[in-house]
Amino acid sequence: MIKEKTGLVKTPLDDLTYKVNGLAMQVMRELRSGHKEEFYQRRLVELCLKAGLKAEMEKRVEVWINESLVGYLYLDVWIEDSLVAECKALSHDLTNHELHQVLVYLAATGSPVGMLYNFGKSTLEFKRVLRPVSMQDWQKYLYRVIWTPPGVTLPPEDSLSPSTPIRFSVISDFSNQPAVIPSVSIRDSATESVDKSAPVRDSATESAYSSSGVDIDAGNRAVDLMKDAVKSTYNASVLAGIGSFGGLFDASLLKEMKSPVLVASTDGVGTKVKLAASVGRYRGIGHDIVNHCINDILVQGAKPLFFMDYFATSKLNPEQTAEVVTGIAEACKESGVALLGGETAEMPGVYQPNEFDVAGTIVGVLERSEILPRKNIQAGDILIGIKSSGPHTNGYSLIRKIFANISLDTVLPETNLTLADMLLTPHRSYYSILQSVLSEIKGLAHITGGGFIENIPRVLPEYLDANIQLGSWEMPSLWNFIQQTGEIDTNEMYRVFNMGIGMIIITDKTSASKIQNQIPEKTFVIGELVQGVKKVNLTT
Repeated sequence: MIKEKTGLVKTPLDDLTYKVNGLAMQVMRELRSGHKEEFYQRRLVELCLKAGLKAEMEKRVEVWINESLVGYLYLDVWIEDSLVAECKALSHDLTNHELHQVLVYLAATGSPVGMLYNFGKSTLEFKRVLRPVSMQDWQKYLYRVIWTPPGVTLPPEDSLSPSTPIRFSVISDFSNQPAVIPSVSIRDSATESVDKSAPVRDSATESAYSSSGVDIDAGNRAVDLMKDAVKSTYNASVLAGIGSFGGLFDASLLKEMKSPVLVASTDGVGTKVKLAASVGRYRGIGHDIVNHCINDILVQGAKPLFFMDYFATSKLNPEQTAEVVTGIAEACKESGVALLGGETAEMPGVYQPNEFDVAGTIVGVLERSEILPRKNIQAGDILIGIKSSGPHTNGYSLIRKIFANISLDTVLPETNLTLADMLLTPHRSYYSILQSVLSEIKGLAHITGGGFIENIPRVLPEYLDANIQLGSWEMPSLWNFIQQTGEIDTNEMYRVFNMGIGMIIITDKTSASKIQNQIPEKTFVIGELVQGVKKVNLTT
């Protein structure tokens, strides 16, 4: 390298970095701040391609230590097979942490210079990073940015030294398109799968297919935006997920169980998706579908293992789709569930314009002897209610009808929240707070579609009723607002909605206090079981 008199270090890539800086400024002008970093990456790649530059997104680099492949680096943007561009969307200034990440990428690629961009503030922040001179300058940062496949263990970090054999291999790409690592398959309305590993279609075929209403490029872009979130849910049991025809999950843990039983459930979010679309809030829908399914198998005592999603729409909006699937991945990660695979379907003519639907399937496991509800449920057992986070995923057709002429920006009485805030609060999962008490309870009822009236009897024997004591819990003001605005009968409210209680525990009176003390939030004794005919009675 040649150092100018001004102190600026010249590199062979100065003309390229100058051009890319101009494109990054254009990205900032177009998108402004406030988006996820993947959006800026994608747009920068698109502008580079339009400018005649070879550019790839999420370029994969193999990492080898002592002749063993231990993981991968993923470069945000790889331009002209020579320039690393790292994109951030931070509300604060760039720090040494981000600089160190680029140093590793430069050492891995041999590139003399890299560009670090921050699109998260009101003006574009960028830094020019030069390749480290010695091994010590970057090696100590390697473990912060390496991605390891499931089942791979890195050598102890303190075992690495400047003499440790570490080498990198940039994975070749034979196209001039952004690198895509698909996590879902894209299908058209005839359910024809599109294999993203297949050769690129010629322009005439692509044009004909696009004219039918199916945009493969949009599907690829959606997959690219969501793949990191999906990979974050992987654990050592995931053997194949992204890019596979089917997800592979190591079931060896079943061998350690006496009599394992698999539990599976499939559900959807319902018309809550229309409400979310009307205000442009999509990520919470992903949490809704995962947590609903987790709760459905939790009532049988199951530990969730993996989840698979289905997203369908009339025309793919990559950012919208990625937001939903990212929400799905976040919810999976929170409960230790692997997002093993899924399907994204673009079906013009089946769905109305701008509409979409989300569904999911979950698989869990438990010992046969631990299946809920237990056979010792009897009269005199009490019901403990746990708070819901809102309407969850039920009753939204009625909710939308009631509030059709009321602005979703309306602030609800006695709260500082808008109607949109309260109605779109994600369905919560009860797994984390209940898993430790499952062995001590007799049954669980998930209060979903059908409310109290339909769901509690699902876990009762034929000879018992459930008496629910109205007023025994702190009911959020949302429910009174819904009832008064819609002029709905009380019995109907309890048949449609959860009324502020999302999960009900059945236990005997002697165990109730102990169970309540083990749950890390306030719970309520809301009723008891009595002799009857398997129905719910609302009492005052």
